[in-house]
Amino acid sequence: MGEPAVPSCAHEVVEISVDLPDAAARARAQRIGRKAMAEVSLLLDSGDRREIVVPARVGRLLQDGAVELPREEDDAFDAVHALEGRVCFAMLTEMLARRDHAESEIRRKLSSYGFRDIEIEGSISRARELRFLNDDRFASYFIEERVRRGWGRRRIEAELSRRGVDAREVPGYPDAFFTEEGDLERARALLARRRVPEQRAYEKLVRFLVSRGFPFGVAADAVRERLSQ
Repeated sequence: MGEPAVPSCAHEVVEISVDLPDAAARARAQRIGRKAMAEVSLLLDSGDRREIVVPARVGRLLQDGAVELPREEDDAFDAVHALEGRVCFAMLTEMLARRDHAESEIRRKLSSYGFRDIEIEGSISRARELRFLNDDRFASYFIEERVRRGWGRRRIEAELSRRGVDAREVPGYPDAFFTEEGDLERARALLARRRVPEQRAYEKLVRFLVSRGFPFGVAADAVRERLSQ
């Protein structure tokens, strides 16, 4: 005779209830630079409950029945985590639809919504494979667009660094984006729109251009030219 069957001890999730964050919870989370989370309670057929927190958008989908029940406890948690992964990737693509982002920006924003690292890294990896996300492309466009606005090299480098991108690693940087004559032309254009101070004009105008990211030598040449006129 064979061994007697061992009864399964697995429990099933029979109900999911969700408490979405109210205005006070959203305000508290905003003060620390995060988004408020939804509180989720999974009721087992044994009467026990399992409590978890998920990003609010995931909570709204669970509230609408995104996970079919009843199902075994482990399977239910796997389904919730799979849902979180899909929502995480959807939010990533929405961010990129509004404007291009560096990877570090995407990572920081998704983390602020409460997504787990595994979901964030999985979404970023998938976006890279689909060429939705590319730091070199982002940086090249960012530099070109800021150059058109009249930004100097140092200011652009500082802003890229703040977004998690090292300008020195951008293909062709800096020669593909800057020339000394181009820097001087942008400095001239900025000075042409600015009133010459009555006192300490040279010092103030040089400081103005340096604060916009221009090298001191370029700033000094542009100001001397402007004052000579």
